[in-house]
This record gives sequence, C-alpha cells and structure tokens, in this order.
Amino acid sequence: MYVSDKRRSTADCISKTPWYSYYMFCIYCYQELFLDGEVRKIKLRNPDNCSVFRSELLAIEAGLEAILNRNNYGAVWILSDSRSSIQHLKDWNNVGDRTGISILKLLRHIGMDHEVHLQWIPSHVDIYGNKVADDLAKQGTAEPLCSAPSLTFDEIYSLRKNKDLKTWRVPPSHDWYKRSSPGGSIGLACDRADQTALSRFVSGHLRCCSFSHGNKVCSVCAKCGIASASSEHIPSCLRLSRETFGTDPLLALDFLRVSGLMDDL
Repeated sequence: MYVSDKRRSTADCISKTPWYSYYMFCIYCYQELFLDGEVRKIKLRNPDNCSVFRSELLAIEAGLEAILNRNNYGAVWILSDSRSSIQHLKDWNNVGDRTGISILKLLRHIGMDHEVHLQWIPSHVDIYGNKVADDLAKQGTAEPLCSAPSLTFDEIYSLRKNKDLKTWRVPPSHDWYKRSSPGGSIGLACDRADQTALSRFVSGHLRCCSFSHGNKVCSVCAKCGIASASSEHIPSCLRLSRETFGTDPLLALDFLRVSGLMDDL
C-alpha cells in the first residue's frame, strides 16, 4: 500500500466516526480532541529506559483518565499507530502488566455508558493529529519526570544488556594496553611474524607457556637461562619497561630478536 493510499484510508476512517465522538491520537504522548471543538494537548515524559510499546500504553492510560469526568461526548475513538499495543489490549485474557490492567479497568468503566473503539492508523502519512502527537512526544522529553514507576522484566533485561555491551566494547584499562582497538599490531610496518609475536606478548598468550593441572607453566628464558620466560619476566630481562612495547614496538622487537626470544613468542 502506498503512502497516499494509507493517508486516504486513514482519512476515511476518521471521517466515518460520528460527529459527537471523542477521539484522541496516541503517540507516546497524546493529543485529545473534544466534542465542542476544543483541542487539548497533553505532553508527558516517559520513565527512563521505557520501551516504545509501554510508552504507547502509558499514553492511552493517561488519555482515558483525562476523560473520566467528561460527559458531553458519545463514542470514544483511540487512534494509535502502535499495532502491538492494540493487539495486546485485544488479548485481554492474557494481559498481566500493571498499565494494561489499568487500561482495561478504564475501558470497562467508560464502556458502561459510551462506546469505545481502538483503531490502528499508519504513521508518517501526514495526518494532522498524528503529526501533532509526534511533536508533543518530542517536547515531552524535556518535561520533568513526575514519578519513577518500576520497570518491567523486559525493560530491566534490555537495560542490563545495553550496559554489558558498553562494558565489553571498552578496551582494557591496563596501563600497558596502548591499543586504540583490537588488532593494533597489524598496522605496524613489519612482517606478519613480528606482528603476531608482538600481539602474543601484549596479550600474554605466549607459545612457551602452557597449562598443567590448572597452573600456567612457562619454559626457561632463552636469554638468562634461569627464570621462566613469562610476559612479566621478559621485559625485565631485556632491561625494558612494559610501556616500550606500546610506545616503541619496533625497538622492542629488535631486542627480542637479538636476545633469541622470538621463538618463545
């Protein structure tokens, strides 16, 4: 369906609503249109880390609460571009969240004296009420947060997942780790063997090291023949600081090659 067809079908749907009806557009924040031509615009800030689906339900809940004390209207039409929220309320037998239950109670209360319709409309098709609701949603982000309701399980999971992803993507904060990104040794002007040796040393995964019964075991240093050739011993044996492997890697490679330690890496 083209945009023009969607706009036409939406306009037809709105035009077929009775003239005495009350209808509102719900886009995270919402706009309310009353019987007597009055336009009431309401903008709210959603809770932090609130999902789009829940934001739409909060807008519907607030809109229904706003008309509880009004009697000069006929049917109620809720126009939303969130198909998932309407489908969620349609399956009312399985609604278990606080916001959904609150909406169902409001619908039951209002539905005793008025007809209530939930209608999906497409977004971004130049419907006036829809565009106004979008603008209100943007303005609502600057509003103060009135309360901090508890998050749902899915929102807590999504929040924790985003924090974990940010943590995993941050390079190690060790003082010896000077790479701006993984694989920084590949950019050095040397052959592949030297790049691999430097990467192994920086990461601590040396060829001369292995695990035996849960313990890390390293072979004897080829230069001094006394201590184990670990990533901690090699810099001290070469009289180099560990920072040298990050600031001047080519010099460090020359020392490793002259000392016969390249095979250990």
